Amino acid sequence: MRASPAGRSTRGPFLVPARVLLLAAGLLSIALGGFNLAHELRSTNVDIIYVAVGGLVGLIWMGSLYLAWRGFRLAVFAAGLIAFTEFGVIASGHFVSAPWEIDIYAKHEGLEVAGVLIALLPACALTVMAAIVSWSHPTGRRRQLEMLPLILVSLLGAVLAVLQTTDNVARKDFGTATPEDGAFAAAIAVILWLVGAFWLARARRTGALLIMLGTFILADGFVSLHLLGGTPVSEIASKSGVAWAGIALGTATLAVASFVAALTFLVAALVPRRPWAWIRRQSGSRLPSGP
Repeated sequence: MRASPAGRSTRGPFLVPARVLLLAAGLLSIALGGFNLAHELRSTNVDIIYVAVGGLVGLIWMGSLYLAWRGFRLAVFAAGLIAFTEFGVIASGHFVSAPWEIDIYAKHEGLEVAGVLIALLPACALTVMAAIVSWSHPTGRRRQLEMLPLILVSLLGAVLAVLQTTDNVARKDFGTATPEDGAFAAAIAVILWLVGAFWLARARRTGALLIMLGTFILADGFVSLHLLGGTPVSEIASKSGVAWAGIALGTATLAVASFVAALTFLVAALVPRRPWAWIRRQSGSRLPSGP
């Protein structure tokens, strides 16, 4: 079943068509999931049958993305459902106290698998969100280019946040939280940041609030751990390298900048554009006109 022509012509909520975001996030999820699946087998966390089933699901996922691009709603539903399932499988397998929790898994297979797992959660979340929108608005988009810089900053900040969290997993630097809990909280913060950035063009208040919540979580973690806590940035530079210290500083800087920008959008959305009209509505009487 294809999307209706009316649904195609309606403006979507994003700066890019939802099907473009669905395809991009879906392919990224498949690539990250395939990388992780190979390491799952090598670590003996799963057997060959599990890998075979996972590979088959990956092929179905890829096919559903192609058909979703062509406008088939059943494929859109399948792509979103598989992404939702993948999110649950990864979260329940590596972001909880388990034999292969993320820090143990990374120690056994290499630090790169931790980064892949952390990045896989936002990729799956964006795929689910894009699938939901693609159900009714696959090709519509908004032409509010003033939102583009904030989206680009959010994407860059998300990449840096994933890298910073990966380094924190290596050093087990999450304060009183366990690595799996701290990494999951960072992934959720990245999801909020990205979802808010994409929704800002359509829903200013909701998008701004999501951005502010996600960036606050990341900025607060940086302040608590590296400014007020026991791991200063200089220690990150000495243990992990200057580049990782720069990534931590960059993540916090972009998070604060996005928080301020989102706050500006929120205030602009809350303040009435026509004060006199707002006062008339509140007073219930017509104000006298000028002489």
